[in-house]
Amino acid sequence: MDREDETKRVAVACQGGGSHTAFTAGVLKTILKYKKERYEIAALSGTSGGAICALLAWYGLLVNDEDRAAKLLDSFWEDISADSLWDTSVNNLTVGVNRLQGDVVLPQASPYFYPTLWQDRLRRTLEKHFPFEMLEELVKPSSPTLLVSAVDVLSGQFKVFRSHRFRDGRKTVNRRDDGISVDAILASAALPTLVRAVHVGTGVYWDGLFSQNPPIKDFIEGIPDVGEKPDEIWVVQINPERRSEEPTSMVEILDRRNELAGNLSLRQEIFFVETINKLIKKNRLAGNKYKLVKVRPPIEVGREEIGGQPLDYASKLNRDPSFLEAMMAYGENQAKDFLEGLP
Repeated sequence: MDREDETKRVAVACQGGGSHTAFTAGVLKTILKYKKERYEIAALSGTSGGAICALLAWYGLLVNDEDRAAKLLDSFWEDISADSLWDTSVNNLTVGVNRLQGDVVLPQASPYFYPTLWQDRLRRTLEKHFPFEMLEELVKPSSPTLLVSAVDVLSGQFKVFRSHRFRDGRKTVNRRDDGISVDAILASAALPTLVRAVHVGTGVYWDGLFSQNPPIKDFIEGIPDVGEKPDEIWVVQINPERRSEEPTSMVEILDRRNELAGNLSLRQEIFFVETINKLIKKNRLAGNKYKLVKVRPPIEVGREEIGGQPLDYASKLNRDPSFLEAMMAYGENQAKDFLEGLP
């Protein structure tokens, strides 16, 4: 039985959700500042915006500078926000048009018919905040693990880009095409109705929201060394489990469908871990490759609006600076409540 005074190895899984993942940035900033004596972050995973936040937090762990990671999370969301007159106009139009979805017939155009301006901007912003060219120098076998999800458009197979692999039972740095790269992050954030698919190696990838949102079972599956598995998994959940009122308009119905779809894979990932735990308790798993892994109640977006704005699907595209700041502050408060409730 684990002793309560032992340091717990924690894996943090960050669900995707566009601009709502500014909430995740606030959560991670708070977690990184938490006392290390009780909990050690051994792994991170993420999807879409959650993958970006996990990446920046991971950088802080790689260089052992949590303050640096917090500054990068702030800086990234500041850079990605709509702060110019032109960008604000485009942002307001995007959010407004998406709120009309289902109620008004709107023209649709494939992202292959217009320039890749948004993806190019996101690439530049990621490269500004994370030194991808220094990955071989930064990442060691002993470094925390990072997992990022996407889906192969052609094969339909779920994909997890990973910082490490296990070879002959030993943890090694992953140098292959499915390692961590700027293209892997862009692939996880490639929402097909807005941007083009991202090519990585021989794969063609869309947003990780269509696969593992976020990767959780990979924290324990395929890892032969029980010491490398986490003791606990903390989940940052963006899509709400419950809504207070029945959705009746087409916009509300589409919003709720999007939320339920986003949570479906999350439930499946958690179910895998809980099933392993049940089998261990019933002594149905032989050998010493398995351990009980506690999944804590999620750190979640529990509100239905922020700053008077509804947290609908359209707001996941909202880059208004005040909205992003409010989401981040909310994440910090939710993380503080979560941490105060720990043993």
